[in-house]
Amino acid sequence: MPRQNIIAGLDVGSSKISVVVGNTLKGESEKIEIIGVGHAPSEGLRGGIVVDLKQTTEAIRKAISDAELMAGIKIDSVCAGISGEHIVGQMSHGVVSVTNSPEITQNDVHRAMVAAEAISIPADRQVLHVIEQNFVVDAQDRIKEPVGMSGARLEAYAYLIIGGTTAIENLCNSIKRAGDPEGLEIETLVVGPLAAAQAVVSRDEREVGIALVDIGGGTTEIIVYKEDSIQHTAVLPVGGKHVTNDIAQYLKVTLPEAEELKLHRGCAWTELVNHDTADSIPVTVGSNRPRFIERIDLAQNIEYRMAEILEAIANELGDISLPGGLVLTGGTSLMDGLPELAEAIIPLRVQVGYPKGLRGLTDRVNHPMYATSIGLVLYGEKQRRQALEHSLQQRHNAFGRMLQRIKEWFGY
Repeated sequence: MPRQNIIAGLDVGSSKISVVVGNTLKGESEKIEIIGVGHAPSEGLRGGIVVDLKQTTEAIRKAISDAELMAGIKIDSVCAGISGEHIVGQMSHGVVSVTNSPEITQNDVHRAMVAAEAISIPADRQVLHVIEQNFVVDAQDRIKEPVGMSGARLEAYAYLIIGGTTAIENLCNSIKRAGDPEGLEIETLVVGPLAAAQAVVSRDEREVGIALVDIGGGTTEIIVYKEDSIQHTAVLPVGGKHVTNDIAQYLKVTLPEAEELKLHRGCAWTELVNHDTADSIPVTVGSNRPRFIERIDLAQNIEYRMAEILEAIANELGDISLPGGLVLTGGTSLMDGLPELAEAIIPLRVQVGYPKGLRGLTDRVNHPMYATSIGLVLYGEKQRRQALEHSLQQRHNAFGRMLQRIKEWFGY
């Protein structure tokens, strides 16, 4: 298969590192054939931020190696995800005059977006994404595509996503060092919820209004869409690992045992646990004799923390109208009772988000925990396609200019 058709998505999370390798299907936009998957326990990260460069590099190398073995190819570059509390979003606004043409051109749009990006940010921060929202031509607002319209004044509204420079550089260094011997190239760096939305949320849902919540190990990431534009993003410094820690402390068990209880015996909403039926769970620590706990006690422990997370999510969403409801993704989203608890706290329809439009090894990745890594593959495919279209357009324009000069030379 042509190497230019291969895209690898690398999701570096606080609890796991996953790699998904996709083969873009010719002629089918946003259709990806999954040909390889790799994952490894996350080491050296806390809350999405690298705290041990060597451990993080080794964990990435392990996940990359597994994906290469399954796909039967060498991974030279990745579309990498970045998360962490250091990431923030804000709206920005730029204005330019249209004076050299009766119609707005792509160059005018570019100048307006550059003006929108030209904001003052602290020296220890940098812009990760500049995302077009909509435009205003003279007094006409909420325009999606202004090219070709008549007007004298063009305003661009953009959503900027900004991250901490140190956190970005440490993550990039970990990724680059994971490739042997030349190093691993980073094709693009994408914030986690933006990538997850590519895999889980449709354009129709983004248009009507929807919120996506990715509950990771150390953080919970939120992205809100309305009219196919980003309205809000947020990163909460709490996630599934905090639930695991609560269980470990309450039951006096190890973290791996607490994780096992959470995933396979836990329930996020006590209303779904039968209070009248004795449902004891054996818990064994080391070589000690097993002791038994009631499932309702485990559920109460989980519900307390998950309710705290959901209340924080509700606070971030505010009173914005979201007919599309709320989509939960990430590994924690499959916990029993979580959608029901979410609907009891947040006045929205709640569903669990699975990756869409996949082919190939779908049985290996048809899981919310792979939403971000699959979204990174889709995001990378979209970036490549747009770059190719831009290159072809530039060639077309250059040929047109050359043809015009030839005509002028011969007096046509």
